[in-house]
Amino acid sequence: MEFYPKLKASIEEIFATMIFLDLTAAEPLAAGTEDLGCHVSAMIGLSGDFNALLGIHCPAKVGLAIGSAMLGMELEEIDDDTKDALGEISNMLAGGIKESFAGENVNLLLALPTTISGKSYKINTPSGSQRVIFPCEIEAGRFYIDFKYSPR
Repeated sequence: MEFYPKLKASIEEIFATMIFLDLTAAEPLAAGTEDLGCHVSAMIGLSGDFNALLGIHCPAKVGLAIGSAMLGMELEEIDDDTKDALGEISNMLAGGIKESFAGENVNLLLALPTTISGKSYKINTPSGSQRVIFPCEIEAGRFYIDFKYSPR
């Protein structure tokens, strides 16, 4: 399955139409094993014809910029508003993936988004999963879209 073009299209559409931030999405990191060094993450699970976990991982400054742009108000700390905004972005990205695969008769269901924040955390998925990390850049800095998946 071709994940990269679908996810890249979803990222670009959501940032252009819902968040109104200029975004550059780079080619995915090949190894998918990098330490991202981020302070806030929002993730959402997909299940059905394949299982996946989609995450948006941001340094605090970038998460605040994205949340502020989406909500149309200045966010000054990683609080519930920031986490809710990033959770909704992960939901929209996963919805874009679901919609693009629906045209290929791939059925997917979305879970509820989950957010975490802190100075040191690690996100693990089952062994055997594939991982692709998409670096993205906005004026405030770099963040990552992380897509872990396993075929059924």
